[in-house]
Amino acid sequence: MRMLAATAVVLTLAASPLVLAQTTPAPKTTPAPGAAAQPQWHSHQAGDMRAGELIGTAVNNEAGEEIGEINEILLTKDGKVAAAVIGVGGFLGMGEREVAVKFESLRLTQDANGDPVVSISATKESLSAAPEWRWSRTGTTGKGTTPADKPAQ
Repeated sequence: MRMLAATAVVLTLAASPLVLAQTTPAPKTTPAPGAAAQPQWHSHQAGDMRAGELIGTAVNNEAGEEIGEINEILLTKDGKVAAAVIGVGGFLGMGEREVAVKFESLRLTQDANGDPVVSISATKESLSAAPEWRWSRTGTTGKGTTPADKPAQ
């Protein structure tokens, strides 16, 4: 009986490393809804422009006349470029108003120095007549200039 018990103990101890070595594969996990995906890397492509370079860039009409300046780049909630906010109609920073144009409306090129050149098929008058852009977290953007549309101070 003692021999049987000792054999059972030896076999149990001998089998322990095999039992411990056998592991179940880790289950494949998928990100929870709303979780960030793994990063994907971008390498520089010919013609890439930085948004920071576009801000402050003059906007020209088809005749090459300056009709405004890019003040802001707007993104959608999924990170796509939606619009450019263009300051128009001002002089030395006075009297300028902003309009938002869909980004596809702009033609982006680069000059011989690699600096951005932005043009649009519009006139200074058509941009000045466009609905004024006002940033608002309540969704009341791109409205007219009536006092009711002015943001709270």
